[in-house]
Amino acid sequence: MSDDFAQFQEAFFEEAAEHLAIVEEGLLALEQHPDDLDLLGKIFRSAHSIKGTSGMFGFNAVAQFTHKMETLLDLLRNGQNRVTPQIADLLLKATDCLKTMIDAAKTSSPVDDETVQRLTAELAAASATGASGEGQVARGDAKESVSSHPSRCFHIAWTPPSWLFRRGLDPLQTFKELGSLGILSEVQVDVSKLPELAMMDPETCYLSWTMRLETVKGREIVDAVFEFVREDSVLVISEDVRGKGLGVRGEEVPDSREASDAPHALRLTPDGSGGAPKPLGEILVESGVVSRETLDHALAQQKRVGEILIEQHAVTPQQIQQALQKQKQQDSVAQSKKTDVGSIRVDTDKIDKLINLVGELVITQSMLSDLGSRFEMRQMPVLLERMAQLERNTREIQERVMGIRMLPIGTAFSRFPRLVRDLSAKAGKKIQLVLSGEETELDKTVIEAIGDPLTHLVRNSADHGLEQPEERLDNNKPELGTIRLNAFHEGGNICITVEDDGRGLNREKILAKAIKQGLISEGEKIADEQIWALIFKPGFSTAEKVTDISGRGVGMDVVKRNIDALGGTINIKTAPGKGTTFTLRLPLTLAIIEGMTVRVGNETYIVPLLSIVESIQPKTDAIKTVVGKGELINVRGTYLTMVRLYEVFSLQPEYTEAAKAILLILETEGEQVAVMVDEILGQQQVVIKSMEDNFRKIDGVAGATILSDGAVGFILDVRGVLEIARRGVPIAA
Repeated sequence: MSDDFAQFQEAFFEEAAEHLAIVEEGLLALEQHPDDLDLLGKIFRSAHSIKGTSGMFGFNAVAQFTHKMETLLDLLRNGQNRVTPQIADLLLKATDCLKTMIDAAKTSSPVDDETVQRLTAELAAASATGASGEGQVARGDAKESVSSHPSRCFHIAWTPPSWLFRRGLDPLQTFKELGSLGILSEVQVDVSKLPELAMMDPETCYLSWTMRLETVKGREIVDAVFEFVREDSVLVISEDVRGKGLGVRGEEVPDSREASDAPHALRLTPDGSGGAPKPLGEILVESGVVSRETLDHALAQQKRVGEILIEQHAVTPQQIQQALQKQKQQDSVAQSKKTDVGSIRVDTDKIDKLINLVGELVITQSMLSDLGSRFEMRQMPVLLERMAQLERNTREIQERVMGIRMLPIGTAFSRFPRLVRDLSAKAGKKIQLVLSGEETELDKTVIEAIGDPLTHLVRNSADHGLEQPEERLDNNKPELGTIRLNAFHEGGNICITVEDDGRGLNREKILAKAIKQGLISEGEKIADEQIWALIFKPGFSTAEKVTDISGRGVGMDVVKRNIDALGGTINIKTAPGKGTTFTLRLPLTLAIIEGMTVRVGNETYIVPLLSIVESIQPKTDAIKTVVGKGELINVRGTYLTMVRLYEVFSLQPEYTEAAKAILLILETEGEQVAVMVDEILGQQQVVIKSMEDNFRKIDGVAGATILSDGAVGFILDVRGVLEIARRGVPIAA
């Protein structure tokens, strides 16, 4: 039953993420079209779906918070309130908070109660002013109401009578009434008395609950909620004075004694299969902060461990906070170890085509089996035809299967309208975002990996690229700046461009900064492309002041590193006063690459095709040896480092003279290198297998693949090979 429950919960979290995306996208559009009732209805329906399904799974805090949003949205769509910038901003903040609450429910981690309470009060105030016709958010009143009525925390344990259902009473109504008093959370259901399905009486209540209620109401109000179900119930309501004697915020995990009181309790949040974090006291003992005797003495006093140890001056509040943080980290590690089954939604048309291809493959296999059972040499042409058909079917199935993992890049672009909106408000600029090519498809793993690089580029364009409105007007530009995101296929790759119509890169400023940091020498002549590439150096920034958006020089180097890790490239085009365009060129998938197969001695290696610039057979007089730099090869007036691959991997080559061998000119991180091999065997698609998953990490090797003859071929890591050659210490591969 628990496996099915976890499966349904996972489906809930996926659907909730989709509904949240609809809400956020709709709210951003609502700012531009505040009178669009269809848009309001779409947002309301998504919020309503989240509220309903979260309540079904026991995420009551999520349901109650969404109910507050839903109430305000209902007033807006019924015309009792109007969409203002303040209302839209509040709803967007509430959506962010809702995302955090759902993520917390998924990982069983704590949420920021203060933020939840503040936004709940603001939503309620906005709904109240709307109902009374004022139509504006009373932020000051909301804050005042929260501060003037301090909340109280009650822990409730309720075992209803077995006859509860027979009298037509519904415990859900009790929970709803409690929820109307404040924030109901940490709801747990005890299923220890639940019999097997065959033995179950549908009119008998076998369950009991524990929960936590935060409210400004008094004890007698909470007690009155159970007035009609009190008979024969076991009800314990205890008030918790939060933070007493504890100088830090945070939840302590109950010690082993407390946990053992409810061995059958099932938390209505995803808790996987065990892996609970260690109790606070155990962490403090392991860290050497307190002794085991001190801890045992503290536990005997039946108080919270943190409170007791602080009162005894055994620890400081800071040490408790560090231990609590470590506890949270352990909880996160435990959550990450749980089985996380990724899922992807696939168009049924793709599935249908794949099934048809499998049918054709079965037919081809049957024809080959029949031919093999009565084969004669005169049937060789028929055999070759059948083999060609098998090859076609296999390749098409491969393409279709890879196509199942392909998703529209619009899923990665969807985060940027909100990002640009927030950046525009924070920087005091007027910015519009134009998206195109959202339907362009690429591998799901690539989409997940490019999120951060694209975010850095968009932030860079908003902060560094686009000017302030006054400066744009002075330069005869419209005060509304534009950032364009575009995606398109080119060859076997996908290209993504991030373009702005701002001031462009300042060549002189970049050069001055590079000279100051010692990246280039003064008077050195370098091409524009090399100058633009300097902005990808770690710590490089030409910003005159550091803002909370950028300016610390920690963004663009991350972009370059991540794009290189994906096997892609990034180029820059810029014009002073007209803007800058970043072009990312990425492989469609990380599972299959185009590679050039080469031979060194008896070993076969695959070089990624994207890394190859050209191949040459040099003349003897083109090779020079320079002290401190090793062998260099003159390629049309440019001297490149020459790497003998057989020396890197300690192999016995066929040729040791470069004039008889082949040199591959490879490019890595903007640097070119000549790699010497015996022979180029050909070009082919190869399926990448991880070395670390199947063997161990090997320097200079990015992965492995199975060749057509069944042998294992290593895929070269060009940067790694160059580093090994520079160290001068060969490895065995």
